[in-house]
Amino acid sequence: MSELRTEEEQIELMKRWWADNGKSLIAGLVLAVAVVGGWKWWQADQQSKAEAASSAYEQLIDVMNKPEMTDEERATAKHLAVTLQAEHDGSLYADYAALFEAKILVDDQQYDAAAAVLRKLNTETESVLIKEISGVRQAQVLWQQGENQQALDLLSTLKTEAYTGNAEELKGDILTEMDDKDAARIAYEKAKAAFNASGVARPVIDMKLADLGA
Repeated sequence: MSELRTEEEQIELMKRWWADNGKSLIAGLVLAVAVVGGWKWWQADQQSKAEAASSAYEQLIDVMNKPEMTDEERATAKHLAVTLQAEHDGSLYADYAALFEAKILVDDQQYDAAAAVLRKLNTETESVLIKEISGVRQAQVLWQQGENQQALDLLSTLKTEAYTGNAEELKGDILTEMDDKDAARIAYEKAKAAFNASGVARPVIDMKLADLGA
């Protein structure tokens, strides 16, 4: 009898425990399932977005790589670039799309709009490389607008590594136009050294140095 009572007591204790804790246990299990399910859904959603961004970017590249774009193709490229930035903000796809949009705007001589795109990109991107590229291209736009000193001022503030050669060559081009040959020569020499250090052949710099004369 004592064993029976013990078993009955154990069963009764289990019933009480279940009454006290069963609902919270079920809730916990449901929450765990929901968390796991939510995580899997989030992963699937992120994968889907990444694939969509990749597909749109490939389309953009295909159009931009055409030697000569028709007006319709230019409109398509701009639409793809703008859409990528809107739908995949914060991604590298969006960053590169902004660079392409700026290029299209420059080709259309919409310099103010191009500069605005590049400034926004430079401010918001988390990529050091994109900051370098967008900074140098902002300076190029300023130069094309005839704002030589502003372009030089911007270049002097840029922290470049991968694009040091490009930045210094652009300085040389601007200074040459300003007829400051000595400063231009120094900039070209820095550009040449930077390109050589990175293993990039840039023979046009030797031509630019030669054009400066002795």
